[in-house]
Amino acid sequence: MKYTTPIIAITSFILSNCASIVSKNSWPVSIQSQPSGVEFLVKKPDGTVISNGKTPQIVTLNSGAGYFVPGKYIIETKNRGKVVSTQEITANINGWYFGNLLLGGFGLIGMVVVDPASGSMYRLPETVTLSGQKLAANTPQSLTIASIDTLSQEQRSKLVRI
Repeated sequence: MKYTTPIIAITSFILSNCASIVSKNSWPVSIQSQPSGVEFLVKKPDGTVISNGKTPQIVTLNSGAGYFVPGKYIIETKNRGKVVSTQEITANINGWYFGNLLLGGFGLIGMVVVDPASGSMYRLPETVTLSGQKLAANTPQSLTIASIDTLSQEQRSKLVRI
């Protein structure tokens, strides 16, 4: 009986943090593109690089950036080493966060302290698809039509008859 009160208090505290227990504070995000093989960088808003690679790839990102602050990331798409597009992703409210309401007064601790501080009150999208059209639009393309008469002997020697 002597230990009952502390055990109940600790158990109530642990069970009052619904999103922290049932969910998580870092999420695997699948970075996809059409076509695949696109270079990308994932950065925090302050410019810190979190991850880089080529699509498809899974990166693990924190859903919170501080107390009551959702995680926010910028994905830069690169083509030939140059940034051709950027896309921002921001964490949204995790549905499990509202499970704290079911616990009444005990859930208040989870809702106001634990879940916001841990980032568990937020969740990131499972998949981010980078736009292939932006890549194609920023790829320099040209077509030059030349008569064989304007080519040098060296250029003519490289021609292949089809």
